[in-house]
Amino acid sequence: MQAIVLAIALLAPAVVPSSGDVVVPERLVGTWASSPVSCGSDADDLALRITSHHVFHWESDGPIRAVVVRGNEIALISELSGESEIWLSTAKFELSADGHILTDSTTIPGKEIVRYRCSESAGTRPNSSFKPTLLRKAA
Repeated sequence: MQAIVLAIALLAPAVVPSSGDVVVPERLVGTWASSPVSCGSDADDLALRITSHHVFHWESDGPIRAVVVRGNEIALISELSGESEIWLSTAKFELSADGHILTDSTTIPGKEIVRYRCSESAGTRPNSSFKPTLLRKAA
């Protein structure tokens, strides 16, 4: 299945504007978690944040290079990096009709991962940089 998604996505640059600027549909943009309760938690290793040009996973992130949309199905090719490595990643998602559930059918072969849209106030930020909390005021 990934080979099919990759083949379709490789054709996508032909329909991308000549500037090469790939834009994710607004309905997919947001923060997604493995359960509504997990929104805002740094412990959710299935957390996913998608912006108009970038994707953030638990331990990797990178720019989105191609987008293919067919109804509520969306395929992304992204150039991920993490742990000093860079690789191309394909992912196929299906967005529920109400836009609140995102089903990932490629991350774990043979298994669907269901993620739930987090409200913007939940603030889940996969792969965000660590910012220590000061225990005392600087002298």
